[in-house]
Amino acid sequence: MLISRNWLRDFVDLPADLDPRHLAERLTITTAEVDSVEHVCTIPPEVRLPDGVRPDAAEQDDWIIEIDNKSITHRPDLWGHVGIAREVAAILRLPLRPPPVAPMEQLVVDSLPAIPITIDDPAKCPRYSGLRMQALGNRPAPWRMQLRLARVGMRPISFLVDLTNYVMAELGQPMHAFDAATIDCIEVGLAAEGARFRTLDGVERAMPPGTLMIQCRRRNVAIAGIMGGHETEVSPTTREILLESANFDAATIRRAAAAMGHRTEASARFEKSLDPNLTVHAIARFVHLARTELPDLSLTRRLSDAWPRPLSVPTIELDAAHVSRIIGQDVSRERIRDILTPLEFQVRDAGSRLLVTPPTFRATKDISIPEDLIEEIARFVGYDHIPPALPHVEARPLDESTERIVERRSLELLCLGGSFIEAHQYAWFDDEWLARLGFDPGACLTLRNPVAPSQVRLRTTLLPGLLAACERNRFRVGSFDLLELGSVFRTTAGAAHGEARASDPAALQSRHLALAVVRPGKKADDAVWAELKASIETWADQVARGALTYAAAPPVAPWDDPQRCCTLLLDGRAVGRATLVPSALKLRIDERLRTLSIGLAEIDLSGLDPDARAPRRLAPPPPFPDVQLDFSAIYDASRRYAELAGQLRAFSDPLLRRLHFVDSFEGGSIPAGKRSITLRAVLADPSRTLTEADLTRFRAAFTAHLARLGMELRA
Repeated sequence: MLISRNWLRDFVDLPADLDPRHLAERLTITTAEVDSVEHVCTIPPEVRLPDGVRPDAAEQDDWIIEIDNKSITHRPDLWGHVGIAREVAAILRLPLRPPPVAPMEQLVVDSLPAIPITIDDPAKCPRYSGLRMQALGNRPAPWRMQLRLARVGMRPISFLVDLTNYVMAELGQPMHAFDAATIDCIEVGLAAEGARFRTLDGVERAMPPGTLMIQCRRRNVAIAGIMGGHETEVSPTTREILLESANFDAATIRRAAAAMGHRTEASARFEKSLDPNLTVHAIARFVHLARTELPDLSLTRRLSDAWPRPLSVPTIELDAAHVSRIIGQDVSRERIRDILTPLEFQVRDAGSRLLVTPPTFRATKDISIPEDLIEEIARFVGYDHIPPALPHVEARPLDESTERIVERRSLELLCLGGSFIEAHQYAWFDDEWLARLGFDPGACLTLRNPVAPSQVRLRTTLLPGLLAACERNRFRVGSFDLLELGSVFRTTAGAAHGEARASDPAALQSRHLALAVVRPGKKADDAVWAELKASIETWADQVARGALTYAAAPPVAPWDDPQRCCTLLLDGRAVGRATLVPSALKLRIDERLRTLSIGLAEIDLSGLDPDARAPRRLAPPPPFPDVQLDFSAIYDASRRYAELAGQLRAFSDPLLRRLHFVDSFEGGSIPAGKRSITLRAVLADPSRTLTEADLTRFRAAFTAHLARLGMELRA
């Protein structure tokens, strides 16, 4: 944006010896970044203009200050000379001289009819003001006005049009003059779908959906906040104008201008959330300036003003001690008042605090919280006057929480030391994915501001998200292991233990560990199940430092396999579940998943404190070798392994050190309804090497125990 030094002098008495480059530097430090400062002198003093007028010598010599538009995006008050002059006056501690305007009693003439104004949506057009007047001819603008407009990048056209641009460049409020012969009322509404409109530049444009239009009897006459129409433009024959001064929603104007690829000086300002109080003020300024050139100008309609929702300005409570603490040096209440008052903030005492009301031109998007006021104070204290110093804080080591210790050790074991890759999922369910799985999570905590309508419920389990990660990754890798550490949420604290609703929201959240083992091949279930259990058992031993056992569990979710679904018990306490994904769910997701075997486990990490247990000491290596004997037996396939394992553990022998599951098999040579199981017995004696007689005796005793359990030893 271009600012004229001579124009600034209309509102503040700049010292004659003030170097404009020094002023630009002060503006950059305090208010907005200045890109350049240029000295201009366009007309020699002896030259006369074509109309015989000799130019004013003071206007010949000027300095143009170019302000970076990006640095004033949040400051709608700075998009005009008056706003910049206000900042300059505060910087130099000089009085601000407001521009003279026509008195309101000259505009609100009760004997004149009003202009009918209808606003369809006050959210998109908070205020619309209009005034109709006899223009008495449309002559060129005065040379001084044309020169100023040209120096700030605007092309002079005619007095009435130039005057609207002049007021915009001065106050920051865009205006538009219609030929009143073509308009007798105003409506502010949306463009019809597929509408086209010819603008002042003669271009016919397609109106994007949602474009706000100025209409007369529902005929489009201007694109609100962007450009007027070709049919209603002011021409040399215009004798009466309808002057528009309005306020529009910033986002509505920004979207329309971007969609049609047509940004103007007006839209650039409306996109910044202008002060709605400017509309009438700009009209009053226009009339005052117009009468200097058109002394016979008269109104044909009184000032009409539609303002259904006046702007509400907040009062902000400010603590001077807090201001000093944030800025890093002492700033007294008097200094705060001296800074804010010239910027037109209202400051009053309220005990030990200050109550500050920002002016309306700072309240649309810029000033709303105490930190905004502290920024105002800091920039006038001077960022260059704030000593650079690091804050003095007390540093002390903090003990790592037990929860974080468990999570870190889990990652180190399973990811760094193992084959798992950590996955990160969102903390909420995706309803579309849950529907695909056929899973209803029941009551869930919900998000007040979800990212999508289908992602409202906070997750109660990690497994749906981990399954989705498996489904995505199968296209890239045939065999992989995934791990996720994440939060799950309950509607009541300790729901699994029947506790009452928690008053502490943190009690509704817990951290879970989820594992997925994925291998190709329809017959990989046994291998996947064994690998998954081995990983869980290793985690229980090395991270949780507890004894892991399994208990039969009924399926409760679509990913539970009725035959291989169990509860994980850590030192007898249920901490999670493990399962194989059944074929029915894999087919439901995608029939190509039939070629994969997927094992899942989820463990609740709540309450784990591995350091509370003494680390398990390893026994010394045995002095004599052990012997491993495998037994394969057939039994009824309807019997659950958990029941069978308890019966097997009832067998005892002085040589038996361990008895564990190796494999199971159905089909082939195994009779229908039967299952083959292979068990491995580890035998040893700490005092001697075992003999063949020892092995024969043990084999006979264990075979007899299997027979008592209804299990037939295979040859």
